[in-house]
Amino acid sequence: MRPVSIVRFEQAYLAALLLGVLNILLSWDMLSAAYSADPNAAVLGTGFLIGSLAVSYGISLLLWFLTARKASSIAKWFLVVLFAFGVLSLLYSLAMGSWEGGMTGLFGVVGLLLQAVAVYFLFQPDARAWFATDDIAEGTFE
Repeated sequence: MRPVSIVRFEQAYLAALLLGVLNILLSWDMLSAAYSADPNAAVLGTGFLIGSLAVSYGISLLLWFLTARKASSIAKWFLVVLFAFGVLSLLYSLAMGSWEGGMTGLFGVVGLLLQAVAVYFLFQPDARAWFATDDIAEGTFE
């Protein structure tokens, strides 16, 4: 049985991912226009952009699965590091004045806050005890 903190992590993390997908869908025209405006990216085509997003979300879902379902401490720390990069990216965008406001920016900040909640739950006492039983090497990929 998974501890309550892991269930809460899962809810917050998946909500953040869903919000990210919604954000991409709502800002698709702006995103693809910016992508097409870059000559280096335009050569690769929109299919590359879609593929990149699919791989990115695939990795996020794999990390969720390994963390929330397989008690992988390694996956947990990957999530923490990626979250830290997200925070640093937001701070850099704010410092450089390149942060985009509006609905897209709001969704991004709310998604980051949901990720912060998710990471918080990974370090609760019941979650720490659960990760102590990390059995990733024993049968995860069998």
